[in-house]
Amino acid sequence: MPEVNFKPLPADYQELISAFKKRIEQSEKLIADFERRHYNGTREKAVIYCLRHAVDLAKGCLSTAQAELPDSLTTLSRALLETFFWARYVTMSKENAQEFADSTVNEMKRVSRKNLNAGYAKVYDIKTNDDKTKEILDSPLMKDIPKRISIEKAAELGGLERVYTNIYGFISMIAHGRAFDLRSKPDDKGEIYASVSAALGALQGVEIITADWIIRRKQTPRETLVQILGV
Repeated sequence: MPEVNFKPLPADYQELISAFKKRIEQSEKLIADFERRHYNGTREKAVIYCLRHAVDLAKGCLSTAQAELPDSLTTLSRALLETFFWARYVTMSKENAQEFADSTVNEMKRVSRKNLNAGYAKVYDIKTNDDKTKEILDSPLMKDIPKRISIEKAAELGGLERVYTNIYGFISMIAHGRAFDLRSKPDDKGEIYASVSAALGALQGVEIITADWIIRRKQTPRETLVQILGV
């Protein structure tokens, strides 16, 4: 089972990549173990989903790092940090886990409502071919959509505001394509090293959060998670 590693990151880039690969492999083994078990609770299913999603993103981070694609790597590492925030969020309460589980359908409703209101989509009765768009828009299905929880709010609820502000907020400029003329050296390997470090920390965080909840039935201490991310 995973243990928290507070050792300093390797200064050598190739050693960092090697450590990242090992962490991905360890997380994959955990997923295989957890998916052989049976769970009735939404919280358990949600946090395992987060770990699976985190591993997928971590593999993307590894590939873009090896291909020396800094913008792609930064964007994927940012997504991995989001998964870290969500993993923390869903383990904090049954209500959080249920909100997370319901968010998929609610987001689909939200997107559908926007398209219907704009006239980009229509709803027709399959038998009569009557236009039912207004009826659907006026129905509780489209009226009563809960407000979404922002990633910033999820981080705040999990006590991870500092991680959000120190790391996530900064790299969002690059992920959003709003970092024009930011780099002094286009081929600077330091940025790649920093992004891999963030991705490694986020993956370890999701792994520990998942293992603590599934195996030990406890929430990972906030201090542990902040220390893993080095802030």
